[in-house]
Amino acid sequence: MPATAHDSTLPPLSTSLARVCPRCRAAAPAGAGWDARCPEHGLAFVEARALVESSQDPLLGTTLAGRFTILSRIGSGSMGSVYRARQSPVGRDVALKIVRRDRAYDAETKLRFEREARAVSLLKSPHTVTAFDFGEAEDGSWFLALEMLEGETLGERLRREKRLHWVEALRFACEALHSLAEAHAQGIIHRDLKPDNLFLARVHDPAGDRELCKILDFGIAKWVRDEDAPVDQLETLAGTVFGTPRYMSPEQAQGAALDARSDLYSLGVLLFQMLSGRAPFVDDDAVVVMARHIKSPPPSFEEAAPGVDIPVPVEQAVRRALEKLPENRPATAEQMLSELEQALAASRAAESGVRPHVASKAGLPDSLRFAERHTWVLSALLGASLLVVIALGLLVWGRAKALAPTLVPRAETARLVENSVSIAAEPGQPSAPSTVPSEIAAPLPAASAETSLRPMASASPLTTRKVAPKSKPVAPLERRGNERYGRFE
Repeated sequence: MPATAHDSTLPPLSTSLARVCPRCRAAAPAGAGWDARCPEHGLAFVEARALVESSQDPLLGTTLAGRFTILSRIGSGSMGSVYRARQSPVGRDVALKIVRRDRAYDAETKLRFEREARAVSLLKSPHTVTAFDFGEAEDGSWFLALEMLEGETLGERLRREKRLHWVEALRFACEALHSLAEAHAQGIIHRDLKPDNLFLARVHDPAGDRELCKILDFGIAKWVRDEDAPVDQLETLAGTVFGTPRYMSPEQAQGAALDARSDLYSLGVLLFQMLSGRAPFVDDDAVVVMARHIKSPPPSFEEAAPGVDIPVPVEQAVRRALEKLPENRPATAEQMLSELEQALAASRAAESGVRPHVASKAGLPDSLRFAERHTWVLSALLGASLLVVIALGLLVWGRAKALAPTLVPRAETARLVENSVSIAAEPGQPSAPSTVPSEIAAPLPAASAETSLRPMASASPLTTRKVAPKSKPVAPLERRGNERYGRFE
């Protein structure tokens, strides 16, 4: 009788990265490739740690649909589980969603699964999770192969950090809006935007690691203009409510007809939570939360997060997305994206003194953004340099005029030179700076330059000019710098 994964006669499992047969726990031969299999049971070798963490899931080491070798379990829910699998012959890792066998024959579950597969297969935005394959396995279970993501959900991030800086929160919201813009253009409404359905994926590229926000789980998505879409149990009952109460739009909470603006409200709730650390309505009773979405105005950020500094333009943009009536919200994802970008630009400008159109150029390379942010300093330096050139020209002209032999006697010329030397060598006077301070925000008035030069140009050669003591160097101004899949249920 062959040994099973639960046979007490088998050696205990370790939590190492060593690869073993999931059934007999025989170790993989040294140097064995990812497709190596146990010669006795035909199962792929998997990491011992993955076997322990999955409670010895019987699917580990098996191959689904002849091309997906299951290596570990990522998570599970009421509908099924999500696994890391290796797809042959391409040899890439995918996230494999598999419906539980006891749910595989449920018509509603099947339609919901097909709905998600159909939706994500239509969407190509880098801010939407990519679908590779979908179908029915040999045992009748349904599967959906998605891109394997590295990172964490927004929900995981918020549970750890509670709230995000407003610049980061706006960036994630803007990236989600790129995904929604494409989905809405295809007539798809997500209907279940929540922290666990936004994934913050780590992306590795030559420019360095970065985070990309991606929308997950279109399992209850709705087609609003598809005459060929089948009528199913998710659509037949008028007034039926689908979604997560804490993130529902007022019309969604009432079971009313929905359009793209419902998703924008839900994203506004997410943005409110990212900024303040809590959703606008946090009652424990789902019915009460839904009622508040319908009737109660959202709290201000000062009420939700006392002491947290949220720029006024940002709060105004969020409150517009949270309007009760859809017609008072941004009409499209593109419009909301534009409003958030304008709020970001205005807030950065108010914080750092940069012009709004400069602050909004977030897509520029770092070197160009640095130059854009410091344009005012460069302008001041150029203006001050021009003043210095003019002053030197006037000084040369003035001295040439004063030293002209037809106008100034030789004795008086000697006296003027002597006075000039004594003034230049006067103790306690700081030397002229070699560069113009970066704190100069605007060039000095032309009259100031002329006034300082006039004694040398037009005063009597016999008049001794008094030099006013120079002011102390100004201290530099202190400037502030800017800065997993959906639950399978």
